[in-house]
Amino acid sequence: MDSLTEKRLNRINKSKLNAITTLWTSMFMGVASFVERTVFNHCFITDYLGLYSFYQSVLGMISVIELGIGAAITYALYAPIEYKEYDQIAAIMRLFKHVYWLIGTIIFIVGLSLMPFLGNFVHTEIPIANVRLYFLFFLMKTVTGYFLTYKSILINANQNQYKYSLVTNITWCFLYIAEIIISLTTRNFLYYCIAIFSADFIRASIIYFLGGREFPELKKHRKAKLKPGTHKVIIKNVSGLIFTRIGSSLVSTTDSVLISMMVSTAFLGRYSNYQMLTSGIKRITNLIPHSIIASVGNAGVSETRRSLSKSFMTLDLASYFVYGLIAIVILNIATPIVSTFFGADRVIGTSSVVLLCISFYLSCQREMLLTFKSSLGLYWADRKRPFIEGLVNLITSVIFGYFLGFNGIIIGTIISQVCVNLMIEPRVIFHSGLYTSSFGYYLNVILRFLLSSFIAAICLIVNHFIPVHGVLEVIIKTITTSAITLGIFFIAYRHSEDAAFIFRTFKVAFFKKKKTS
Repeated sequence: MDSLTEKRLNRINKSKLNAITTLWTSMFMGVASFVERTVFNHCFITDYLGLYSFYQSVLGMISVIELGIGAAITYALYAPIEYKEYDQIAAIMRLFKHVYWLIGTIIFIVGLSLMPFLGNFVHTEIPIANVRLYFLFFLMKTVTGYFLTYKSILINANQNQYKYSLVTNITWCFLYIAEIIISLTTRNFLYYCIAIFSADFIRASIIYFLGGREFPELKKHRKAKLKPGTHKVIIKNVSGLIFTRIGSSLVSTTDSVLISMMVSTAFLGRYSNYQMLTSGIKRITNLIPHSIIASVGNAGVSETRRSLSKSFMTLDLASYFVYGLIAIVILNIATPIVSTFFGADRVIGTSSVVLLCISFYLSCQREMLLTFKSSLGLYWADRKRPFIEGLVNLITSVIFGYFLGFNGIIIGTIISQVCVNLMIEPRVIFHSGLYTSSFGYYLNVILRFLLSSFIAAICLIVNHFIPVHGVLEVIIKTITTSAITLGIFFIAYRHSEDAAFIFRTFKVAFFKKKKTS
């Protein structure tokens, strides 16, 4: 076996280990998270749920100060790790440590300066003094990550994401158990916030320890200096990521802030229940693209672009099968789940659910693009798009939100996803990363959306006639929707070579019989 083939097999094996380990731990964490959210909804008013979402959004906006340095340095580590240049790994990590400590300090100062003004952004009956106190613990949790978990970059760049996933998911499972106990026994949101900070501090400390053990050889190169030119590469990628971070922050955080300001913090709480379902499922399904980021990054150092392009098209179709199915299922069962487990007073309108699922579908279809963009270091080529996206999202969400309320805010997000992301991002990946035409990808996006819309309409009509309610309704609608969707997928793609490969891979992975001697 030649060295290149051995490296390929090693990347494949690491990707499998990362995906499988993270999948099972995330599924367990997802169940624990759902149980915790169910208890929370019955023990606290929706305002507290809204505050939780609001804090995360505000701190996400502040964290734009990070400017994408972590992603840029991860990319800078791929080549030194591939060629075992430990002196360069040590030099890059020393730079990373100093920068992240500075960023953490700045975020803490900015967060403290915002505390007096929190009352201008939330519409709630909770005393403003309490709102500020709760925010302080969320702020300390965020800052702790910058001070301690910067070493997680070594774990991820070395294709050992399973270690990070194990620690994170197990720690948060224990947190959910603690939160359930706190909700049932005290119903005190302050204790809830303290538990969140404590759990994340423990998680960050363990990651710091594991990251330090990833490359014992680095201890011998504590005073190593970066190669000439490395600074320029990192600075160029960071420059490209500045707009990415700002744009991503505007997209991912402004919706919650606008809902809290233009609608109410209580409605933000109801919305967050649906958001919890979509983000929880997406977190699990994203394990596949996230687990191969380092593998693609390493492949980008030694593989041809033609080979990468073929891999992208196959992985992108597999991604569509997964996310398309999930989006259609969520559309049919989200409200029954919220009504059954969280309470009938926590649901939102059908039109709002449809818009949320469209936005969810569009964001999920980008995952493979984002994976290859990150792995191939295309930050500079894509530097303008995220900022344009964020600006369009903010303007359209404010305008439509003023006239249509919550639905208008989500429509603004969908407009930015379609008019900016789908128009610019694929061209960057294909032309600057894979060196091929993007026409086929655009055509696939349109045809897949039309097919998904057709399937969704059929499922909604069929499920409308299901007479049961409660848990049984969720189960039957999930089975019915999945069967219809997968059946139509199979019929529509039965002659596709990429689909045939995906079906064979799935069959071997889940139905392969062990040979008997």
